[in-house]
Amino acid sequence: MKNGYISLFIIFALFFLVGCENPSPFSNTPEEDTTMLWPAGDSTGFWGFINDKGEMVIPAKFERTYGFSGGMAKVVLDDDGIPMPSYIGYQANLMGHQQAFIDKYGKILFSLPQYYAFTDHYFYYGCCRFGCVDNIGMMDTHFNPIIPDGKYSGIRLGVMTKDGLASSVLGYFNKAGELVISSHINGVDGNIYEKRDDFCDGLAVVEDYMDLNDMSLVYDRYCAINTKGEVVIDTIYKFLQSAGNDRLLYRLKNGDYHAGLIDTQGNIITEPFITIEYNSFFGDGGLMPVKENNVGANAKYGYIDKNGTLQIPYQYEYAEPFCNGYAWVRARNENSIVVCTLINLQGQKILELEPMQEPASNVCGYYHNGLCLIFDWNKPYWYHYMNLQGEVIYSWPQEPVNQQNSAHRIPEHMKPDHKELMLQRFEGTPYYPLALQCAQMND
Repeated sequence: MKNGYISLFIIFALFFLVGCENPSPFSNTPEEDTTMLWPAGDSTGFWGFINDKGEMVIPAKFERTYGFSGGMAKVVLDDDGIPMPSYIGYQANLMGHQQAFIDKYGKILFSLPQYYAFTDHYFYYGCCRFGCVDNIGMMDTHFNPIIPDGKYSGIRLGVMTKDGLASSVLGYFNKAGELVISSHINGVDGNIYEKRDDFCDGLAVVEDYMDLNDMSLVYDRYCAINTKGEVVIDTIYKFLQSAGNDRLLYRLKNGDYHAGLIDTQGNIITEPFITIEYNSFFGDGGLMPVKENNVGANAKYGYIDKNGTLQIPYQYEYAEPFCNGYAWVRARNENSIVVCTLINLQGQKILELEPMQEPASNVCGYYHNGLCLIFDWNKPYWYHYMNLQGEVIYSWPQEPVNQQNSAHRIPEHMKPDHKELMLQRFEGTPYYPLALQCAQMND
């Protein structure tokens, strides 16, 4: 960044001196959206928003658009009249284009300087991270800085959670930008626990991974703290991970291949039987996808409740957590071909896609306000918005029409892996911190 850049403090001050229309108060949940608008592209390669009739009601003039939440949506502004390459997709933050939040009429509520970015595509519980490179800050829904960018240079700031705390290498920040829990947690075993996860259900998992007296010794010891920084689950565990629904996954010894469930008081609910994967957390309906054990390569997926009881039988090739009352699974159709299928909380099939179609997640949630965003790998590669009856409401090509015959396709090294897809599916929902945590555990 150029040395002469004006401080973002001044930009914020000028913004409010000239006045702005404050958006409506943000809801308590990041996924709430009553706008009934969906981000979509058109044949030019630019993006806007459609309504439930498939009409482009906010013109396609942005480099990229993201889903509405709390009456606002993040957009990437066009600065050169050339659409952003399609393979950039979800990771538009990397491009250095100017970013903004708009209201449901397309009016810009606030924009960042060029080379700054919103780290989050949504406001999580009233907070959104922003910054430049590693100078990350956090703002509220009126775009006031809670934690100014650059105040803690180089730190990595976690997403704001329902418990009102965001993690960092320094400890945990509250919504006022105050550091309220130290980075050093004194365990009941006398060790200092320094590696920490996001809060979930009033608890955060912390880990002691190094003997500070002998740096050559590496341990795996976990415990859990409450929002006061007090250890409330003992330090006997070799693995802990929040799973939502007032449950944590645990292992008591190294070498275990499976984890069991404990409650937020540390009481053991089940013996270890769960294979830890990117999808290992409870979603809507209190259900978690789990893989069948001890059956080898033919193992199927089903769903358990918080007591470890199987509620939807093992029958799927793969299964994701429930969100908005539905979950995507991979199941065999009547021709024994594995296809993506949307099910409800009772395990009933709601929507079955064609082969080479899959839920898309690089622009917004994969199911939202009655519509599914589908990516069709059949040439020339199209996006479709589809309702639960399988009717296509709106479609557009991945590439602008004038580029469809070129060799410009997604480079192999830019294609998202399974971990990234999981994060994209749950970005903008209460389950995003859990999906992120699961992905990090599986690195």
